[in-house]
Amino acid sequence: MPQATRAKGRRAEREAKVAELGRALRAAHSAVLTDYRGLTVADLTELRRQLRKDQVELRVVKNTLARRATEALGLTGLHPLLEGPTAIAFGLGDPLAPSRILSQAARALPQLQIKGGYLEGKVVSREEVFALAALPSREVLLARLVGTLQAPLRRLAVVLQGNLRGLVVALGQVREKREQGQGQG
Repeated sequence: MPQATRAKGRRAEREAKVAELGRALRAAHSAVLTDYRGLTVADLTELRRQLRKDQVELRVVKNTLARRATEALGLTGLHPLLEGPTAIAFGLGDPLAPSRILSQAARALPQLQIKGGYLEGKVVSREEVFALAALPSREVLLARLVGTLQAPLRRLAVVLQGNLRGLVVALGQVREKREQGQGQG
């Protein structure tokens, strides 16, 4: 095979990888970039399994291809994070799932280093990834919101119920007095 043909084939392959990485970045609500140096194959396999449960995909990427994909999407703020071995966790469901799972994994596996990431198109630092991981899940936040909205209604119902109860007691006493008055006459 001539050298020019092989070079064109490799170039087309790289362009396809950049396009696929761009599609993955566009589809993801969030992404967390990590340095996985020092992790064993078993560690990475277990981490991928945990991530998959929450609709998070972990991909090991080449930094040059990732730079091209992020540049095409206007995410050049991620370029400083694309140094050394890089794996990107793409959050396809809950936007906080990659931050939460990788933060827990980083505590258990000190070799796993979180570099930073992005959330809904905004680049976030390593510290912000850990802060996002500390937030309650969407379901918990919604439950708290519903509870907060219900509290005034519940108090109003208790107050109205108390007034209604007082009225019923007063009417009962009036009825008893009338019955006693009729019984004597």
